[in-house]
Amino acid sequence: MILDLHIHTRIGSGDSNIEYDDLVPRAKKAGLDGICITEHSNKKTGVADHISRKYGFLVLEGFELSTEFGDVLVYGMDQLPLSLFRLEDIRRHVLEEGGVMFAAHPFRSEITRPVMRGQAPNVTLDQAIYRDLFTLVDGIEVINGWSCQEEVDFTYRVTESLGLWASGGSDAHSPKQIGSCATVFQNAITCETDLVKQLKQGSMTPQDRRPSDSVGLYI
Repeated sequence: MILDLHIHTRIGSGDSNIEYDDLVPRAKKAGLDGICITEHSNKKTGVADHISRKYGFLVLEGFELSTEFGDVLVYGMDQLPLSLFRLEDIRRHVLEEGGVMFAAHPFRSEITRPVMRGQAPNVTLDQAIYRDLFTLVDGIEVINGWSCQEEVDFTYRVTESLGLWASGGSDAHSPKQIGSCATVFQNAITCETDLVKQLKQGSMTPQDRRPSDSVGLYI
């Protein structure tokens, strides 16, 4: 099954222009089997079930959390207590509640943005693998719809060096981006429980579905 695990909408994320009714038609057009809404928040909006029933299509929901070490995608949780600020404490709570966490586009500012400006990346593998962020997540979003090829290749190396799981998602903020990057799962996913189980087991492969001339285009 092919799922886009990182999508933002206008209603839940002010920097997106995707409407709820854009989601499933665009996902189907992109050849996806399901999507996951991940708004910039510490909780779900609760809209996924309604959209899923309306269109007869798998729509799940997580959220993208800003932390002191960077953005993190959280799946399998309805919300996080507002009292939790440190990623170490958030990690402990997510584990206790059976959720899973993936670092989102961890090298965007150090690789893709410089490369798009004709500059050299400013992070090395030795620097990256010792970051606290990677001790507090289950995996890394290796392929992101805004990442240039240099960032994708580098993030793969980090993931392999650390033995973490790899995922992919479009990070869509416009309808045409939905499904541009995704995660291919080995087993069927019919609900959030299935998704979390497969993410914890690493039974998936990230997939870059962008034309080669559009990689990093949106930065």
